[in-house]
Amino acid sequence: MADAWDPLAPLRDAGWSPTTQDNRLASPDSTVRVDLHEATGTWWVTTTLNQAQRPVWQAHFGEHTPPHLITAFTTALTDPTPLARISTVDSLPTRDPHLVTHTRTEVRASQIAFVLEDRVRALAARHTAPAAAHALPRRPSAGPGHTR
Repeated sequence: MADAWDPLAPLRDAGWSPTTQDNRLASPDSTVRVDLHEATGTWWVTTTLNQAQRPVWQAHFGEHTPPHLITAFTTALTDPTPLARISTVDSLPTRDPHLVTHTRTEVRASQIAFVLEDRVRALAARHTAPAAAHALPRRPSAGPGHTR
């Protein structure tokens, strides 16, 4: 099943292209690079506004990271769905603020409460186990005057 997960496939499908360096793909706007170090099996994802500046953020996946998790990350990285942001478009790190579409949306408190409650239920269900699994066997009492 591990062969079914190709972390580079979502990048290629989204139009990312190979760079002059081996095992590196760059986003269409060249602000994000994904490097696979085959010798160590590690992955590096770096976002910069230009090559002269420090990275805006980085992600690192070690040699033991399961391929399906890296594939989930690269799928999310290439997802064109807009992200909810709190800041103004002027505070977003971007080469060209005119490329960013900023739309304000009112969200009812009941929608937020529902999502929060749903998330709490989902997390609680992950950690709920049958009571018998947590119960320890009772140790028989030696009773008064008896020793083991």
